[in-house]
Amino acid sequence: MTAEVSLRAKLENALRNTVARAQREGAIPQFEVPDLSVEVAHDPSHGDFSSNAALSLARSARMQPARLAQILLDSFEDPDGLIAKARFAPPGFLNFTLEGRALQQVVLDVLSAGDSYGCQPAESTGRKILVEFVSANPTGPIHIGHARGAFLGDALARLLVAAGNVVTREFFINDYGKQMEALGRTLYQRYRESFGDPVDTGAIQYPGAYVVDIARAWAKEVGDVFRSAPESRWLPAAIAFGKAACLEAIRGTLARAGIHHEIFTSEQAIHDRGKVAALIASYRARGVLYEASEGRRRESGEKVRSAGSKAAAFAVRQEGGTFLMTATYQEGGKYVLRDDEDRVLLRPDGSPVYLAGDLAYHRDKFERGFDAAVDVFGADHGGHVARLHSGLRLLGIDEDRLRVVQVQMVRITRGDVEVKQSKRRGEIDTLDDLLDEVGPDVCRFLFLSRNPNAQFDIDLDALTAESKDNPVYYLQYGHARCSAVLDRAAKRGTPFMGAQALSLEMLAPLRSSAERELLKRMSQLPDVVVSASRRLEPHHVLHYCRELIAEFHSYYTNTKGDPILGSDLVRTQARLALVAALRQVLRSAFGILGISAPEAMGAIETEEEGLL
Repeated sequence: MTAEVSLRAKLENALRNTVARAQREGAIPQFEVPDLSVEVAHDPSHGDFSSNAALSLARSARMQPARLAQILLDSFEDPDGLIAKARFAPPGFLNFTLEGRALQQVVLDVLSAGDSYGCQPAESTGRKILVEFVSANPTGPIHIGHARGAFLGDALARLLVAAGNVVTREFFINDYGKQMEALGRTLYQRYRESFGDPVDTGAIQYPGAYVVDIARAWAKEVGDVFRSAPESRWLPAAIAFGKAACLEAIRGTLARAGIHHEIFTSEQAIHDRGKVAALIASYRARGVLYEASEGRRRESGEKVRSAGSKAAAFAVRQEGGTFLMTATYQEGGKYVLRDDEDRVLLRPDGSPVYLAGDLAYHRDKFERGFDAAVDVFGADHGGHVARLHSGLRLLGIDEDRLRVVQVQMVRITRGDVEVKQSKRRGEIDTLDDLLDEVGPDVCRFLFLSRNPNAQFDIDLDALTAESKDNPVYYLQYGHARCSAVLDRAAKRGTPFMGAQALSLEMLAPLRSSAERELLKRMSQLPDVVVSASRRLEPHHVLHYCRELIAEFHSYYTNTKGDPILGSDLVRTQARLALVAALRQVLRSAFGILGISAPEAMGAIETEEEGLL
């Protein structure tokens, strides 16, 4: 697989070479040239692409932008024959109009690349990235609150792979602490209940029906061996069985959603392997721990936490504990960390808090050789991010190697009525419930269509409607319409000849303004993938698809007087090639995010044949 080089990237490369040539020839002085950008022109009358290079370099070149722009135009290097016209526009813009052949080449590039179009060569960056997401407590099924982070994490991993990175997906099992003991005690009560024994309702901390099912399975497997056993025997066994059952259910749900993880890492194992003890020892050696009644704040030693904070609620348990200098550590007399107060790592009795285990786990990520790590957190974990970054820096790890994407919760409605999240029949509580309601494709479209920080509502009625007002339906309809055009051509006896028989000369009829705009838009997928992966924002890929489909629908509708399947067979083949390439671009973009591309949708059968 070769690297996908977009038209924009080719122009940027030509512009860099032109500046270098002008410097070699003495037309402009020597200076370090920054990255030069070329963007799609906002107004097609100005050309296809535009660059502000003359403006950005004028100061370093000690020239007026207009003079510098003219020098660049006079010596412009265009070995690929991309440019039909290059013009200067005040105060310092370079506008480029592309040759028709350069745009038509996009069709050949797309069809040649197939499903890999838009992707960089596998592992071409050499960067190893660990993406951690979901990471739910193994005490029950995947809740609807985890759904957005689950689909986003999987899409981020796919996007990073498409950008040429080596990606590993990891699920951090939160199986250390009181919640696992609570699950074990609940499960034991339900286990005894299955034999007709009375239940201690005070020990039922997980009242869901799923625990009853797990208990019955446990009883079936082991019989009544634990019915009268001491707690020292039944509690570890109950925890182990309950954890295994919950993890199996979680894996099954994620598989239904098309989500998988290469690694499941246990929090308990992090403690058992001595990773937390080693972390504390490292901090002590660096002199960034202290014992106190509470953590110091950055500005002074005064109390910082608000009365309503979680830290304040557990302040008594922290008195005499061991604190990490996540806020007050200084280098060169300056505060260098991001937190607003120091955080407790060890309680007064020496037991570690959650932050200690999480820092040990994140240290372990980089000890395993990953160049970067991406975490997908719920918005309610926002305060934890600064503590992680500070804790890593105090270990001598560049905190910028960890990037955290935070996702907001969503509200589920049917029309204008909110769907309460409960276990009652017909209401949404788990990811399985949502998958039953709308399916995995709709879920992906839904959760990936917005910026992760955006809050929005899920209208189940709208998402199940076969209407162009349904954003999911609208996108899939675009791909299916392309397939319908190609199928109709075959039925009429003028099938698309296929990519192997196609040549650049055959694409010459693609020269209308609408066709040029479609080709230009199609060429942008590699740029969108790289940009979205750097920003960790997969919604840009879907926005790109929406814009491409809107342009295609407009083109399709406006061919009524000059139908795609017209009497001019040369033009018909060129247009069918355009449609085939556009379908491939959509399929590739959908595939990058793990979304299926339907070949047929019922409503398309009612389209006017005259448009074809």
